[in-house]
Amino acid sequence: MMEHDIPIIILSDDDDENEGDFFTTHNDSSVMIVENEGNEADVSKHIEELDEDLAITYSQTATVLPHARYDCTLAFCRAEQDLSGPLEDNGKHCDQCFCYICDKLASVCEFWTIPGICHCNAHKHSVYWKALRDKSLMGFLHELNFTFDPLDMDSDLRHAETSLQKFAGSLAMKYATFLLGFEDPSYSTSCWCTCHRNIKSTTPCQTIGCNGCYKHHIKILDYDYTVVSQHIKMFLNEAKKENPKACVVMLLGAIKLFVTHTTPGNIHAANIVSETVSMLLWRFMTKVWMLLVAFNFSSSFIKQLETFYQKLPLPSNCTLPKSLSVLPWDDPLLSAVMKGQNITGERQGKGRRHKVLCEPVVVIQARVCKLQQQNKYRELARYLKVVKSINNLTLQRMKDLVPLYLCKDGDYTGAVCHMLSPMPGAMCLASRLTPQQFRAYLRILTSGHAPDVAQEFDTGNGNMIIPDPLLSTKWTPIEGSNSFKMMEVLKFALRVLDCNSIVFANSETWVYLLSVVSSSFTSPDGFPIGAFYPEPDITYQTETRDAASAILEELTTTSRIQIPKTFESGYPDQARLLLATQALVLRIFHSKFRPILSVIMSFRFNFWALRWFFYSLLVRPEVLHYLLCCLLEELSDKRYQLLQRKWTETEHSLVAYFLCMYFWENSVVLDLNTYPTNSLLATWNESHNPWQLSLKLYLECNEAKLTPEKRKILHLIQQQEKMGLTSIPF
Repeated sequence: MMEHDIPIIILSDDDDENEGDFFTTHNDSSVMIVENEGNEADVSKHIEELDEDLAITYSQTATVLPHARYDCTLAFCRAEQDLSGPLEDNGKHCDQCFCYICDKLASVCEFWTIPGICHCNAHKHSVYWKALRDKSLMGFLHELNFTFDPLDMDSDLRHAETSLQKFAGSLAMKYATFLLGFEDPSYSTSCWCTCHRNIKSTTPCQTIGCNGCYKHHIKILDYDYTVVSQHIKMFLNEAKKENPKACVVMLLGAIKLFVTHTTPGNIHAANIVSETVSMLLWRFMTKVWMLLVAFNFSSSFIKQLETFYQKLPLPSNCTLPKSLSVLPWDDPLLSAVMKGQNITGERQGKGRRHKVLCEPVVVIQARVCKLQQQNKYRELARYLKVVKSINNLTLQRMKDLVPLYLCKDGDYTGAVCHMLSPMPGAMCLASRLTPQQFRAYLRILTSGHAPDVAQEFDTGNGNMIIPDPLLSTKWTPIEGSNSFKMMEVLKFALRVLDCNSIVFANSETWVYLLSVVSSSFTSPDGFPIGAFYPEPDITYQTETRDAASAILEELTTTSRIQIPKTFESGYPDQARLLLATQALVLRIFHSKFRPILSVIMSFRFNFWALRWFFYSLLVRPEVLHYLLCCLLEELSDKRYQLLQRKWTETEHSLVAYFLCMYFWENSVVLDLNTYPTNSLLATWNESHNPWQLSLKLYLECNEAKLTPEKRKILHLIQQQEKMGLTSIPF
């Protein structure tokens, strides 16, 4: 598109026969003939013939565009640095001449011909004039030693320059007040000088001039950096509200202004200032790295920031990384890791240069936050698996969340394998799970829901806070996840219990595992929905006990678990429940286990499995006796009595059924004169304990199975009803 004031030169030759053909030809072409009627007086209308084939038929004076004085058609005299006055005709200028220093029309430049300044002599070929122009255009950023090109000074950099200059002035005032210190009245001491004892008490202390007086009356100053640090934090909060480009420049510029702060006070005050400055450095730089990772700044801009960062006078005890630069997201190695094309985080570069994906922890944290916001959990897991850093402890805490990210991506198998696989120089992650984390993973694998992952930065020191997401109360569905087979869930649980002593010893873990295995599904809120499984035949139950014992013995010996296909044939749900129950039996044999009441309640939908559990314990009579004592103590405990009021008839009947098996089994000895049988009879009260009524009914229906000693116990129980007593006297 052409403007009407752009000059057009039309060239024609003598072969054109007539004017009509000439205009017809050009109107059909892409050439637009423009006539500027306002400048007709300046148009040369004569035709100048240059040769027989070429003639100029139209011309117009060119428009003069804005330009620097040294590029003007007027004569200009160059010199490296001459400020005495205008050189020759340098003071002259046309209407479009601009001042090279001020970047405005020469006609309005205040220093155009002023001796000692003389902007009219400025030109781009002089080192002096170019430096002066950079300083003029960049303003306070130039004083802070930023190396931006003046041509890159956009609105963001202008705003950053203005904010930093204002902050520098206010910070200098705060810091100057801090350096004055203040006198702490608690440091005042009594003066015992001879001159004080001889002179009247009305004499001011300042008039006393002996050395003793000087020592006692010297001012002891204290210093409080709080006001200065609060002012710096306020600037940080203001910078966070700006555009990313302005924010990162403001943060780095502010560091230059406070990084050298110190105190003339005692060592204690100096240490406080040093610690505060270090804390502020981390807060500012953490935000800088967050911005560098989150936004795609140009490579030239990042290079200029890196140059500025390298020149910062950081304290000797500073633990910040030595380099500001971060790998761009399209870096070949980083990109290959994210895409799954590189699973080691290492690459052999050109010239046999070995490259390793190693980044500062703060950069890793920034990438984690970015990928979480984008819900790219698969890429996040791949990145954390291979990335390396100096701070291994903090990085390890982030790596421990890899299974969770894999679960949120729907890769349950990958998550389980990662938890159970040994790590270089460390035990497998499964061995370090807490009971709460283990139960959370069981919930994820069975419910198809996962906790929300949120990370934030501590407003106090700038470090990232990584709350345990597995303990989160907010869970959301996992998109595109496939159900994980219940047997695979059980195998995972048993392997964790085998390698993790803390989880193995936790009773709540076993109760939750039994509830999960005996459920049809787990609700989104994490509660297993119980299922009734038909009771298998006695032969199957006996064979399953032997098979389960063999499976668990192999797990203990080799840390591997293999389930034969025949184990689940016919009764797959029942087989899983019995395998988990047998594992619980081994746990009870290992060490004392409480509370037992919760375990019994987990069999509420399958009484036959509770009976199987009881008979598996028969090989250890002392354990059965211990469990009976624990159960009766829990039933009489006030905490559990409150819970019993909410029980259904089924739950009361379940407790009675378990106790009744102690009476039915002849190999179990119960003596009415010893504990805990005498305690049971002494606290008998069917109106307050409905499970006792259920126990009596069970015993009456099966009285023929009871031994004589146990029949005596039943008769004592029956006497209560006849006598109308609330308890049986002894």
